[in-house]
Amino acid sequence: MSARIYLNLFLAFLLVLCGCSKPGVVIKRFDYNERYTPSSWKKIVVLPFTGEKKFRRTAAEWFSFYLQKQPHYSIITPTLAEIEIEKSGMNIPEKGFSSQEARQAARLLGADAVFTGDVETQKRAKSPVKILIQLIDVKTGEKIATHTIGYPSMVFLWDNFQEYAKLATDAAGRDFLKVLKGLAEGRWIEPPAEKRTVQLP
Repeated sequence: MSARIYLNLFLAFLLVLCGCSKPGVVIKRFDYNERYTPSSWKKIVVLPFTGEKKFRRTAAEWFSFYLQKQPHYSIITPTLAEIEIEKSGMNIPEKGFSSQEARQAARLLGADAVFTGDVETQKRAKSPVKILIQLIDVKTGEKIATHTIGYPSMVFLWDNFQEYAKLATDAAGRDFLKVLKGLAEGRWIEPPAEKRTVQLP
């Protein structure tokens, strides 16, 4: 048995003893622009996520799939968006679309609103894995909602980063489904708690 396996078993044992054998996902912040007046949108595009290459494509597609559960708006997937962006000659940035770039890409697809996402990893940080998702009005450029999810550093003791990325996307998807419902109905909903913990199954 390798030293790595022994280390993982020992760390798992310590976590069980302290009652934290299932590391949680900390949702750090969810901000609304409460001054925004809901518009008569029809199409929303989810742009390809930027940042960490291992997780960004999967996170973007899963988030897009989640949004398609709502009946209010037509969702344009990241895959289709990427094809149209490349056809136009635009470049997809490695680190975050600016608001202007996101709106320009959204106009190519005839979208009224646009989601951008960025996946960040950084070792030995308080939150070594972080996902940032924003919803922007294409016409006005207003940032309607921003979802920032950070992971506690203990997650790097667990070789399950893909599952954490999926879990984070699930959390963002659930909250943004509520946002889209509120926008479609011309009202604001109660935002989720600024911080909460979701346990892995």
